[in-house]
Amino acid sequence: MSGLCFLTPAKKMVLLRAAGRVHHYPLYRRLASQLSANHILRNSPSEKQKQHVAYVHTSPKTSAGSLRPGQSKDFLQASQVRKKFLDHFQGLNDHVFVPSSSVIPYGDPTLLFTNAGMNQFKDIFQGTIHPDMVQNCYRRVVNSQKCIRVGGKHNDLDDVGKDTTHHTFFEMLGNWSFGDFFKKEACTMALDLLTSVYGLPLENLYFTYFKGNSELQLGADEATRQIWLDLGVPEDRVLPFGMADNFWEMGAVGPCGPCTEIHFDRHGNRNASHLVNLGDPDVLEIWNLVFMQFYRNEAGSLHDLPKHHVDTGMGLERLVSILQGVPSSYDTDLFQPLIKRLEETCPVRPYQGLLGEKDQDHIDTAYRAVADHARMLTVAIADGCRPDSQKRGYVIKRVIRRAVRYATEKLQAPPGALGSLVHLVVISLGNTYPELEEDPVYIADVINNEEEQFLTTLKKGEKYLKKAITELSPRTVLPGDIAWKMYDAYGFPLDLTTLIADENGLGVDIEGFEKSRLESKEITSRGGIKNQQNLSNIKLETTDISHLHELSVKDTDDSYKYNYQHHRRGKYTFPRIHAHILALKTPEGFVESASSGEECAIILDRTTFYAEQGGQQWDEGSFVSADDEELMFSVYDVQSYGGYVLHLGTTAETVSIGDHVTLYVNEERREKLMRNHTGTHILNFALRQVLGHIEQKGSSVAPDRFRFDFNAEKSISDRQLQQISSIANNLISNSLPVHQESIPLQKALAIEGLRTMTGETYPDPVTVVCIGHQDGQLNGDMTKLGMETSLELCGGTHVENTGHIRRLVIVSEKLVSKGVRRLTVVTSNDVMLADYTSNKFLQRLSQLETEVYNASTSNNPEMRDDVIASLESLVEDLEGAHIDLWKKREMNRRVADMQNKLKKADKLNKKSVIKQVAKRLHEEFREKKSEVCLVGVTGDSIDNKVLLKVQQSLEDEFGSTPLMLLSTDKEKAYCICRVPQELVSRGLHASQWMDSVMGEMEGKGFGSETFARGRGLAPSSLEECAKKARSYVVQRLEEDT
Repeated sequence: MSGLCFLTPAKKMVLLRAAGRVHHYPLYRRLASQLSANHILRNSPSEKQKQHVAYVHTSPKTSAGSLRPGQSKDFLQASQVRKKFLDHFQGLNDHVFVPSSSVIPYGDPTLLFTNAGMNQFKDIFQGTIHPDMVQNCYRRVVNSQKCIRVGGKHNDLDDVGKDTTHHTFFEMLGNWSFGDFFKKEACTMALDLLTSVYGLPLENLYFTYFKGNSELQLGADEATRQIWLDLGVPEDRVLPFGMADNFWEMGAVGPCGPCTEIHFDRHGNRNASHLVNLGDPDVLEIWNLVFMQFYRNEAGSLHDLPKHHVDTGMGLERLVSILQGVPSSYDTDLFQPLIKRLEETCPVRPYQGLLGEKDQDHIDTAYRAVADHARMLTVAIADGCRPDSQKRGYVIKRVIRRAVRYATEKLQAPPGALGSLVHLVVISLGNTYPELEEDPVYIADVINNEEEQFLTTLKKGEKYLKKAITELSPRTVLPGDIAWKMYDAYGFPLDLTTLIADENGLGVDIEGFEKSRLESKEITSRGGIKNQQNLSNIKLETTDISHLHELSVKDTDDSYKYNYQHHRRGKYTFPRIHAHILALKTPEGFVESASSGEECAIILDRTTFYAEQGGQQWDEGSFVSADDEELMFSVYDVQSYGGYVLHLGTTAETVSIGDHVTLYVNEERREKLMRNHTGTHILNFALRQVLGHIEQKGSSVAPDRFRFDFNAEKSISDRQLQQISSIANNLISNSLPVHQESIPLQKALAIEGLRTMTGETYPDPVTVVCIGHQDGQLNGDMTKLGMETSLELCGGTHVENTGHIRRLVIVSEKLVSKGVRRLTVVTSNDVMLADYTSNKFLQRLSQLETEVYNASTSNNPEMRDDVIASLESLVEDLEGAHIDLWKKREMNRRVADMQNKLKKADKLNKKSVIKQVAKRLHEEFREKKSEVCLVGVTGDSIDNKVLLKVQQSLEDEFGSTPLMLLSTDKEKAYCICRVPQELVSRGLHASQWMDSVMGEMEGKGFGSETFARGRGLAPSSLEECAKKARSYVVQRLEEDT
């Protein structure tokens, strides 16, 4: 095997790929480790390379990397540090090991990436965990969590490489207690690990605690301080700090509490208390122990949690640097193999660990950044991240492009250098995170493909930027519109442009960039153009087509739109063809040329762009100069007229007839359209299987969803929906081939079961799209083929395998016209969001079912009202939610059941209240029967309807006496009064009696001489109102006598 180190690069790569592709991972790891020095870049290794390869394989203790100067051969490897941590808590302290979750936080759309060990336990801390989840059994847990901090609150990307402390990817060692142990045990375990297991000297450690906050009325965490002192920590090493350093919060609302941090002084033999929390690189925080004992409500008040939790986190990389006795994590065996590999493959000087002004050529910054980014990208792609233009995918794209720029410009690395680091990351981390070993060659392919795309514009973008920077002198700020053009035209993320500007002593006008971005977004929202009205007027009328024919302008050859190929895991590549501009049209008519910034339409001799037709939306993209790759035209709409394909958009430079351009289709948009278009065919087949003969009445295929119209007299039942979804998703999960073939129209129409659109005119020959049959079967006996599989006439673009759709979910159904119903469907990544949303609704339902039970068995009407309001809010949220339709219907039924339970409970409760209040007032009024009137205060939570029922129950016994009842319900007050007819003639009227108390309630009464009702705001005292009511009756009757 040792001879492998001196094979030719091509042969080495063949062996490496072969080992990876057959999933022979032990062989892959052996090959990878032996080829780590130079397997793709040099035929004849240098002496330095030979020494490195020999060292890697002769020293088992350092198989993951080389020693730094002064480092002992007996140092703990990173893998040993990680293992000792896990063993300490599993073996001696009864913790359960929980594997790291994915860096994609599937259950939490508030995060781009998993950025802390506690992320996967968030529902436990918040008390929202579903009772059936296994996490409910967790009491003590330990793990090593893969974390990425790029974007959002925790964004370390800009600092990575410039210092030695920040990383985009890191491992967080953590242990947790969920209502089990608390401060004393947590501190004891932590100190025991650091001093007894890792052997760190106590005199080098410093411990901080929360000093309190007067605004929150929180005292100092003296308990934690005393615990550290009791454990033998000197008093001058236990230090108080405020909210910023020693109080942890999950968010504005939620669990929170004080924390205690452990800091380490690399120097030792001194008192470094004054350097703690000052950013000194030699006095650094290594462990944070959070004590979750409070809950912050929306008003900002803190309340004790019923159960106290512990959440600790310690960065592995930083800890390893301490235990290996090196200045930073970049000098550890986690990073050194990657840096050594770069040293061997790049013609620049070796890594020296220089920072700031000392690193004038930014070479050491580049070493650090590329090594860091290689680790992050390997882990993220292994967990399912892909570079694209949306959210998480765009972060991956940014990191790849940042690394490529550093590798290419600063290290002068050849293409593929970044991707070649993947196998070293797998060797380093694969045993701990086995998902990295599943397909490392694919991970490298993803990186290399993105690198290849970026390299096509990197030189042009940097050329444009350098020219712009030169012209700026002596200005010190790069204008925002230039930064936006770098992003929009050359694919430079803003942080990369900012980095280049910083290297040239310039800032970037971020506000100007944002303004340009919003302007571009506004243009896109109007169809991709500055003046929608202008472009909507650019069409090809009959006279225009005749004019083109007279000029001998040939039809556009758009067959290239079908010339795409897929690679592994459904990644598609699209051809970038050259074309000539044959005609230009503005709103004013045909022109010879169009200047920069003009809206116009372009006709080419050939195109890869798909023009809107058959329900599928148009492609978007750009034209660049075939000579220098400068952006010339942005395409926002594509239409077809009489054989001519019209590309509508905005010019970036002056364009003229005869210009030679290269075409770039927006690949992400096209892939989404392809997935959704094939989805319409699958859905059509599934509908026929379940509903029988139905006819397609129309469809609309957009990137984010598709709509499908069909004839039906009634709504689809839940059972039918589930059957349709099951058939459709079985076709997808079976990864069936999707075959397109052009055949004579009459032959196609003879196929039994062929799907066609009624009234549609088809060309001859016609394209047939068949799912589930291999190439060539359309030339055989096709009589029954349409009955066995999805077979349709279609000129759209499709995926080549149903598995690339991943999944399909029907999210809505509605009636669009008499006898025609419409289904809205999402696929692929949008299904993940639908699943997440559905699970959140299920959690809300489970919680509400508990609340409904408690409210229905309680005599507290306010509790019922709160739950009713929550149910109404849930119904509103469900209405617009994009989740599986049959699940939504089931949820609505559960809500209806809960609402009915509350109604029944409310009815029973009111009967009981009426009976109790009536009984009490009967007893009270019997003692006052001789009085001139009876005024009763019923109590709280009695509404108008209940008050009326109580009054009616008193009528038989007290009907000859003036009667008034007063009640309150929340912030409202109610009043009912009745006056016997014989007292009306004496001047006592019910409506006037009512008015005598309405002033106290700021309300209004209505009624007649014998009966009146009123309502207003609850007064400070109903008893005062009752006194006024009695006084009024006495006064009126006395006046009559």
